[in-house]
Amino acid sequence: MTASPEAAGTIYDIGFRHYDGPRLGRRGAIAAIVGAGVRAVFGFGRSGRAKILPWGAVVLAMLPAGVAVAIRVLAGDLVELYNYENYLWGIGALLPIFVAAQAPELVVNDMRHHVLPLYFSRPLSRLDYVAAKLAALALGLLSLTLGPVLLLFLGRILAADDVVVGIGDEVAALPAIVGSGLLHAAVLASIGLAISSLAGRRAYAAGAVLAVFLVGGVVSGILAEQGGALLDVAPFTNPLAVLDGVREWLFGGRVADSPVGSSSVPPPLYAVAALLLTAASWTTLALRYRSVTT
Repeated sequence: MTASPEAAGTIYDIGFRHYDGPRLGRRGAIAAIVGAGVRAVFGFGRSGRAKILPWGAVVLAMLPAGVAVAIRVLAGDLVELYNYENYLWGIGALLPIFVAAQAPELVVNDMRHHVLPLYFSRPLSRLDYVAAKLAALALGLLSLTLGPVLLLFLGRILAADDVVVGIGDEVAALPAIVGSGLLHAAVLASIGLAISSLAGRRAYAAGAVLAVFLVGGVVSGILAEQGGALLDVAPFTNPLAVLDGVREWLFGGRVADSPVGSSSVPPPLYAVAALLLTAASWTTLALRYRSVTT
């Protein structure tokens, strides 16, 4: 009986090579999450279908500004559909839709697929992660809360007979434009992420965000129709009305269609309400991510 031949083989060196490049540390990690978040908000790196809603919302938000500028060129000051004060209220329906669609994309999958311990291993903290996600969503929202109003601002300057005179007439409104855009983006991003962080699936998160704004808007309208003392309660059931109240208190300019315009509430109370909304959102995020183990 012959002996079986010995198996021949080759040993390969598959050891890992040490990384000798630059280490960006905590700031680099935060910047990477913000950049990835902004790309996710606008659907970059994903299918074409994922880009339809965010970019469609941006186009629809820009459209009234373009129409308003065109009317100003053709008719001058005779017709004014939109101004700096009422623009965000006029496109208010787009803001919750954008938040409901994009906020879950930033946080739900990370929680669902249990990748957060990898984020929190080092050097990133829970606070860094939440702040980066908030920054990403707020930057995305600025395309709706700031971009269209800046387009209206530039269009009104260019539509003036004298551009230099137009700049002098419009530049005083610039702090209010920027301040209002930043205010809406920061508060709406906080609310959207807080709600989304509690959901196990993106569809549930999106439905919950929409429900908060839809129910709040409906209740606000019902209370406003009842009149009397309920007029003063109506703005506080709708986050968008609360933000409009803060905008009016900080920068002036009343919006006729907003429940804020028909209430007699002292304007600083809207700022208190906005702070409470933001604080509640941040507290929810802090408690939610504190429970994640590393």
